Amino acid sequence: MTSCNNCGTKYEGNFCPNCGQKPNSGRIVFRESVRDILEHYFDFDAPLFRTIKGMITKPGKIIREYIHGKRKSYAHPFRFYVLILAMYIIVQQLISFDPISTFSEILGAREAPNPDTAATKGSYFYARHINIFMLIYAFTLSLFSRLFFRKSGFHYAEYLALAFFVIAEYVFINTFIMLGTLISPYFFVLNYLLVLIYPIYVLLSFHQQYNFRNILKAIATSIFAWVLYVLSGQALAILIIKLFNL
Repeated sequence: MTSCNNCGTKYEGNFCPNCGQKPNSGRIVFRESVRDILEHYFDFDAPLFRTIKGMITKPGKIIREYIHGKRKSYAHPFRFYVLILAMYIIVQQLISFDPISTFSEILGAREAPNPDTAATKGSYFYARHINIFMLIYAFTLSLFSRLFFRKSGFHYAEYLALAFFVIAEYVFINTFIMLGTLISPYFFVLNYLLVLIYPIYVLLSFHQQYNFRNILKAIATSIFAWVLYVLSGQALAILIIKLFNL
């Protein structure tokens, strides 16, 4: 039997049945404090690595099980996205990655566009904060998933969970693509292939029907969601530039 340091209840197991607190040593320990922070803000205690691996090998199974109530076995989709995004931003800052210069290098662009126009400023702002703007993509992907697969029986909120799983895994893989640009800028091309192909793979795995009709619906969902995201993201970036005079 363990005595809870918070309420004094004696119990067996990993949590106090009265107040829900985990057992602790009764002292402030650095390792324990770091664990508590990660668990509270990033759901790090959930099987994060199982989610990352599963979103590559069997994404449909992972998402269906999460939707149907298996919540503690996998990372929460939004927290998963926030944690992976934080990792991406740290790596981006460490290697000083600039998507605009990398893309220009691939195209062999010799002349930069006029930097004083709102459109150019908006494009630069959008490109440099694209993984934050991907929050918009979560809503466009779930919207078109619901429209094209409306007979599937899944609600918009459930497709929104799917979308956050998709973009979190996309950002995770994209982190390694970004590191690959240290070898060659052409690695960045994989980013554009990944962002269109990966949602198709996840949607087909999620619905478990690989017939021609579903393949077309998955392709349409991926394309329409990406186009609407890019257009609305660019428009929002220009609006932010104008409002805050950046």
